[in-house]
Amino acid sequence: MGRIAAAFYPQPVIVRTSDFKTNEYARLLGGKEFEPEEENPMLGFRGASRYYHPGYAEGFALECTALARVRKDMGLSNVKVMIPFCRTVEEGKKVIETMRAHGLAQGQDGLVFDGYSIGSNDLTQLTLGLDRDSGTVARLFDENNPAVKRLIEDAIRAAQRAGKPIGICGQAPSDFPEFAEWLVELGIDSISLNPDTAIKTALAIAKVEAGPIHRAIA
Repeated sequence: MGRIAAAFYPQPVIVRTSDFKTNEYARLLGGKEFEPEEENPMLGFRGASRYYHPGYAEGFALECTALARVRKDMGLSNVKVMIPFCRTVEEGKKVIETMRAHGLAQGQDGLVFDGYSIGSNDLTQLTLGLDRDSGTVARLFDENNPAVKRLIEDAIRAAQRAGKPIGICGQAPSDFPEFAEWLVELGIDSISLNPDTAIKTALAIAKVEAGPIHRAIA
């Protein structure tokens, strides 16, 4: 984390905290001793819900310790934190308080919790009601579905009205350059891309990107 943050300093480097699902943790050495069995791990004990729960609180404390060391001891305050799969505003508040207890206070040394990241893979699953890990229905997964795109557009517009930055993580911008172009036309602030498609997609975006607003490609 420190090496990457130093390489890009003072530009912001966004670090997403852990988002393993219970079945993924269970496959790690010793994982079965700690993880509950869930019928649908995609919708279960993952992301922000783990951070303040007694079953993972010690693990998240280690994540916070690492982040604090990079930001404070190494002086790399350009590291920002993304909290994945945060289900509710109340849950977000609990995570903020948990982070504060571990030395990561909101607003201190530029640390904020005031933007949005669209997880388009999860959004598509929740919108279409399918489990992408299921080989039976995975063929129906489609981030270009009109319902999914409508929700993405609504989220971007809402963030803009609130004056907050919004980005997107997901497969679609890497797989479909026209999807990335559409996001830029909507005014999204950042797009995460796979390394093997970053240059190609960035060139496609450059053709449609215009105006004084700076858009970052992460």
